[in-house]
Amino acid sequence: MFVYENVIGGKPKLKGKALDVKASGVIKKKKNIRYNKHHYQDQSAADGNTSLAIDHAGDMNETDKDDEQGQAVKYDDHLTPAEKRYLQQWEKIDTQRMVKMASKSHRDRIQEFNQYLANLSEHYDIPKVGPG
Repeated sequence: MFVYENVIGGKPKLKGKALDVKASGVIKKKKNIRYNKHHYQDQSAADGNTSLAIDHAGDMNETDKDDEQGQAVKYDDHLTPAEKRYLQQWEKIDTQRMVKMASKSHRDRIQEFNQYLANLSEHYDIPKVGPG
């Protein structure tokens, strides 16, 4: 009986906000939708500010181009020299493998594989069990 003296009874108290559970189930937060350049053009054109729509479209195109160029530069910038060499070596080996696979037909690959299996030692074969 002394073993159970320090036991705390009752349900566990969980930290954090409780979920909003209703009859239909758990309510999830809606994602924020980012508006693209077409939305800005349509919205400003509906307001009657065509010059504003053209300005926003031009700004969006310039930032998109900068982002695309920046993405390529940023990816290479964060790599260490060893990682860069590894990626170059991996691409080189991958292209060699593709050339090797493309040079042989399916029939040639099957014949080569069958020859490889025939040349294996019988040490790895499953032994027959039972009398005989």
